[in-house]
Amino acid sequence: MPISSNFIEQSKKQLIRIILWHLLFSREVIEVAKVSFINLEPFKDELWFCGRCGDCSLADKTVASNRGVNLPCAVKNVLGFEAYSAKGRVMILNDLIDGKIEINQDVVDWAFACNTCKSCQETCMATAEGIHIPDMVEALRKDLFANGFSVPKHDQIEDSIINEFNPYKERHDTRLDVFGEREFPEKAEVVYFAGCTSSYREKEIARTSVELLEKLNVDFTVVPDERCCGSVLLRLGREKVFSSLTEHNIQEIKKAEAKIVVTACAGCFRTWKVDVPKAGFNVDFEILHITEYLDRLVKEGKAVFESPKPLKVTYHDPCHLGRHAEVYEAPRRVIEAIENVTLVEMETNKRYAHCCGAGGGLKSSFGELANDVAANRIREAEDTEANILVTACPFCHRGLIDGAKYIDSKLPVVDLPEFLLPFVRDPKKKKAVAENPLKKKFIDYLSTHPLIFEGLKKGAVIDYDLEGDRFHV
Repeated sequence: MPISSNFIEQSKKQLIRIILWHLLFSREVIEVAKVSFINLEPFKDELWFCGRCGDCSLADKTVASNRGVNLPCAVKNVLGFEAYSAKGRVMILNDLIDGKIEINQDVVDWAFACNTCKSCQETCMATAEGIHIPDMVEALRKDLFANGFSVPKHDQIEDSIINEFNPYKERHDTRLDVFGEREFPEKAEVVYFAGCTSSYREKEIARTSVELLEKLNVDFTVVPDERCCGSVLLRLGREKVFSSLTEHNIQEIKKAEAKIVVTACAGCFRTWKVDVPKAGFNVDFEILHITEYLDRLVKEGKAVFESPKPLKVTYHDPCHLGRHAEVYEAPRRVIEAIENVTLVEMETNKRYAHCCGAGGGLKSSFGELANDVAANRIREAEDTEANILVTACPFCHRGLIDGAKYIDSKLPVVDLPEFLLPFVRDPKKKKAVAENPLKKKFIDYLSTHPLIFEGLKKGAVIDYDLEGDRFHV
């Protein structure tokens, strides 16, 4: 696996310091600067459930073939050091709480060299839910920040969110520019929550999501003063303005009298679905990721998709959408509902899918490492021989595109709304065609006369156009 030499050398120096502290002082308590671990301390007992088995980083097809696990830790797979695996983190976290390791910038960097993707927890069998390593890492980040330890770039991100309500230092009054001259109604059944990344960076996701909802005749709107959901702050251990952002966005949605909030951002979805209720907020509207909403429309016969030619697609599970929010089947059902599209799975998928490297603050902290992680996922996608890699998250979209460029891969990476938009078909017309007795007779005739297909190569496809209905045999 290609590893960024600069990052590796820097990591070696940091790790040598951390590991030497651990090895030299794991048997005795030493006096170091007193640091308060208010958020990490409650996990102290759970840390001792770790049996040091190493499945969180080493489990492969031989050890855990019945679960589809294969080397779960995407960061450890690149760096190779045990300190970056969940097992190593447990050991170091224990010593941090016990005051055996001095807190310095090396420890801070180590704390942010993690995607908090939850793959280790899904693999762990020490408890029914697995040891909550991602929660522990986020708790440590809160404590580090509270004790005056921070990453300068994260300070800039927080300042940008406080001043402009987005992490990208973009003007707040340009947030809706991505939608052009569109005018949205004041009230609607559905609110589309674009999120910061789709509004300012991965703009095609916001644009195609809105165009898709329009094509499907959805009664929706975009609130005029949407602000950051606060996800990035939570991932970086900074909760200062999370409550005020949430309160504001809830009020904006209430003004629209919406019953459903739909977002195409997996990070925003996890925040609304998991973190907002955990913070004590009660919302009286339904939260759906756009894949769930589209799945509902497909089931109700309100959305029909058809590719003009056969395509083979593989799907990358965003960690925020999958492991953190348990949405695995909806995006797959939508993809499989597209006529002439075949879904092929990567070696690791669903709850054991490898992380793309873009989330959890990793890409903002260590860009080279994030690219190495993404490159490994691209190679895994290439092994499926799919025509296209589809995902459902703007962070994954950007991370995987960067990963493909990093290794000169030609595999196209698209987000699901972008992929679906050109395939929208009229449900009424489709229903009429499906009920066309002439088509049924024609297909019955073909099925009883196999000699028609004699001489064709295996896998060949014949296109037919019957009264405007294109289909393949």
